[in-house]
Amino acid sequence: MLRLIAASLALAIVSVVPVHAQSSASELNEAGWKMLEKGDAVRAAQLFDQALAQRPDEPVLLFGASVSAQVLNRPSDAKPKLRHALDVNPRFTPASLLLGEIVYREGDLDAAIKTYEAALALSPGNPDLSTRLHQWRQEADVHSTLVERRQDRFRVMFEGRSDAALAAHATDALNTAFWRVGQELRAYPVNPIQVILYTEKQFRDITRAPEWSGGVYDGRIRIPLAGATRSLPLLDRVLVHELTHAMVTSIAPRGVPTWLHEGLAQHFDGADVEAARRRLRMHGQRIPLAQLERGFFQLTAAGASIAYDESLIAVNEIVSRANISWTQVLYALADSQNARETLRAYGIDYADLETVINQ
Repeated sequence: MLRLIAASLALAIVSVVPVHAQSSASELNEAGWKMLEKGDAVRAAQLFDQALAQRPDEPVLLFGASVSAQVLNRPSDAKPKLRHALDVNPRFTPASLLLGEIVYREGDLDAAIKTYEAALALSPGNPDLSTRLHQWRQEADVHSTLVERRQDRFRVMFEGRSDAALAAHATDALNTAFWRVGQELRAYPVNPIQVILYTEKQFRDITRAPEWSGGVYDGRIRIPLAGATRSLPLLDRVLVHELTHAMVTSIAPRGVPTWLHEGLAQHFDGADVEAARRRLRMHGQRIPLAQLERGFFQLTAAGASIAYDESLIAVNEIVSRANISWTQVLYALADSQNARETLRAYGIDYADLETVINQ
């Protein structure tokens, strides 16, 4: 989603308010995009709202306000503005791109496909639309063969009778973990959580995850079942790991450094901290936490191993301290523009954590 917003941002900056627009609206538009570039979505939203008061039907301003809302995790604010922009100008591709991604993230794959099909009909050959649409159609084809099991807040999709027992096991494991993780985080998300159990090939084709990845949370929990029938405890660990990502994201949809996300997920899935320390000593290499704030997918298998071990040790150090309120920390991160400084306000200092990691 962040990559999409960045790409759309670049398109929107090129498509600035036309020269005949009121100068004040034009200036507010430019200032709004600058605030987004700086990471201040709150101020950006205010600037776009001021501009829209003057030009309520300007697609670029509607798009800017939508991007700001989405960065602030307010998709219900973003969607009507994007639809309004497309009513005014159906060929405004950046609005279609963002709207499709939002409804996809909300779990409505059919609506996402229809949004991109309509946009592609007006912008044939657009690579962003066609590539993503191809991926979504592949995913829809796979999902059309799956069966869904619903229990409490979980919706588990799986391959018919062959995986029915695994789906039942997964649902029970998720329900148990939900209350345990929620008790420590002091938050219990109310929205349904979708879980999809794939074959190995389906998982790799749909997620494009690196080979070292055993699961993904991207708004849905996606897990390959390779080996699960031989190791139910391993399946349980992966389920709890990805469930933690879902629950943390429900509290703080943005702003949480990846090392903290992954450290918490490992903390709850029962990863061995001492084993992580031993592996790091063997590696010898370290990665500064500041470099582990924005995703691990670009790392090699060896680099990912180091990143995960450092994340686990750092979170274990935080957990060992008394009176840590994860809910307060996560809410603060969601509203922050600087994770490092926000964590420092709660007594969590990168330098201190790295000293522990290096021991």
